[in-house]
Amino acid sequence: MLTKTQSISARLAPDDYAYLMSIDRNGAVTQSEKIRELIAMARESVGVESFARSYIAAGETILPIRARYAGENQRSLLVEALMEMVAEGAAAIQACAGAEPMAPALEEKALPIAESFLERIFLITRQEQPHLARPEIAGQLKNKVGELSQPPEEFTNRGTEQ
Repeated sequence: MLTKTQSISARLAPDDYAYLMSIDRNGAVTQSEKIRELIAMARESVGVESFARSYIAAGETILPIRARYAGENQRSLLVEALMEMVAEGAAAIQACAGAEPMAPALEEKALPIAESFLERIFLITRQEQPHLARPEIAGQLKNKVGELSQPPEEFTNRGTEQ
């Protein structure tokens, strides 16, 4: 298979040229090889393999929503827990997208995210006056946590009785 290449020309400042020529990766010797390695390094640095990079990217996506929420001056532990779970969940999905197999890697990343969300929900149900925009939601959450705490047979049979 023939590989087409594109010829490029660039004018570099002396320090940029020195940096380019200092790249010592995968045996790159020529200017062309060093540029290819520089491109590979750039691709790696902006890739989604890193959970930290993915988290930052996901956080930036949700930033306008967080700013709007903060501007409303009405705190809600549920909303904060949800926003954190969405940002961390999106980062986990991005970070594990290339994993083979994906499910075990994603479960490993998802477990602490789910645990943190559940802990916050549980905290809301235990507080006398939880920070919620609509305090009646605490009662609904308490009821749901109570239902889910039932023995498995009661939970699985619920809704199947006519």
